[in-house]
Amino acid sequence: MSFAPAFLLKSTWLPLLLAIALVGCSQTSQKERSIPLKGSVSLNEARTLLQNYSKGAPLTSEAESFDSLVEGVRKDNPEAADTLAEAFKKIRENPGSRAKVAKEALAKLPEPPKPEPATEAETP
Repeated sequence: MSFAPAFLLKSTWLPLLLAIALVGCSQTSQKERSIPLKGSVSLNEARTLLQNYSKGAPLTSEAESFDSLVEGVRKDNPEAADTLAEAFKKIRENPGSRAKVAKEALAKLPEPPKPEPATEAETP
C-alpha cells in the first residue's frame, strides 16, 4: 500500500506512458515495404469495370484511369491491351453503348486464372 497522494502517482506514470507511446510510434520502428503486384491486377480491374458496364453501371470518373489500365495490361498481354484500348475508346466516344461494348470486350478477353487451393503450409 502506498502513502503517496494519488495525483503524484498519476503524474509520474503519465510521462512514462507518453514516452513509451512516442517510442513505439517513432518513424524508425516503421519500415517501408514494397509489395509487388502481378500484371494481371490491371486486367482484373479492367475486367471488373467492363462487367459493371455490361450490367448498366454509369460511366464516371474511373474513365480517367482507362489509359493506365491498358498500359498495365500491355506489359503482360498486348492482345488483351489492344482489346481493352478499343473498348474503352468506344465507351468514351459513346457512353450509351457501354453495355454492348463491354459485353463484346469481355468475350474477347482471356479467362481469369482459377484460384489455386491453399497448401497446408499456408493454412493457419
